[in-house]
Amino acid sequence: HHNCGWPSLLATHNARREDAEGEALARNSMNVSNMLNGLLGGVGAPMVRPQPQTFRRQFKVYSVACANNYKPNMEEGDKILLPQSAFHELGRCMITYPMMFQVKNPKNEAKTHCGVMEFTAPEGLAYFPFWMMSGLCLQNGDIVDIKSVTLQKGNYVKFQPHKTKFTRLSNPRIVLEKALRAFSCLTKGGTIAIKHGQQQFYLDIIETRPGTAITIIDTDVNVDFAPPKDYKAEEKKQKPAPQERKVLKAKEDDGKDAGPVWGAQPGGPKRSSSYFSKLSSGNTLSGRKPKRAPSLLKTKSAPPKKGGAGGWGAPSNANKKKSSFSGKGYSLK
Repeated sequence: HHNCGWPSLLATHNARREDAEGEALARNSMNVSNMLNGLLGGVGAPMVRPQPQTFRRQFKVYSVACANNYKPNMEEGDKILLPQSAFHELGRCMITYPMMFQVKNPKNEAKTHCGVMEFTAPEGLAYFPFWMMSGLCLQNGDIVDIKSVTLQKGNYVKFQPHKTKFTRLSNPRIVLEKALRAFSCLTKGGTIAIKHGQQQFYLDIIETRPGTAITIIDTDVNVDFAPPKDYKAEEKKQKPAPQERKVLKAKEDDGKDAGPVWGAQPGGPKRSSSYFSKLSSGNTLSGRKPKRAPSLLKTKSAPPKKGGAGGWGAPSNANKKKSSFSGKGYSLK
């Protein structure tokens, strides 16, 4: 009887062990499932990508004209040259194209934004367009802070040209639109330089939307212009001089033709006040004609008559008198 009960006990023990192993396996499966759900945000959720990190480094800045592979078009636009090590670090930081950066001069805290053209600069150096260095007050060999940023797509920007000459181009909007193709960012309060033929024009950025720094890559931007900086100066040049304004005022007060006015320029207005009008027309202030005094000195003497004495004070034929000393033209000999 004992031997007959042993196999049944063994079978029961094996069954319980299998149940325990099954429960443990189920618990492990559930733990793995919970862990995956936590990472992926639930069953069927897309894989969550890690957030990009911020790239931040300091470089010695030089003009792009110092680059070994310099080309004239590198001066146009807002793109810089960085070393190859920066490219690898940007990749580790998960920074994708289009790459945009905030550049800052640590000496005066001046800031602007830019893109990158190439990763061909020597290690530790960064090459900037010269106009960008001038805007940040940077000299060759100065230190500059460069930080990766993400900017909103812009929809509005307002420019103020430095010179009226830019607005006199045949179509300044087309010129600006073509030049902005070389730019990736615009910063409110900054200044950009654009080239048209052999001329270079500077424009201040006085307003941007929706933020103070925007990207203009693959987006439609409405452009507006403020009056040029030298517009008022040109208006002042066209205004009459103070001396001319006084002459015009005298003309308005009197409204009558008169002789030249003191202080008037040659060929200018010939009108004056009533006082000078009366004097210049030969009248006294009372309106009467002045008495003419006999002339004491002849301005033009008549030619002497044939055979007469001639000269100053010579008597006329009508009032001829005998003279004690008169002769017929003979000598004493």
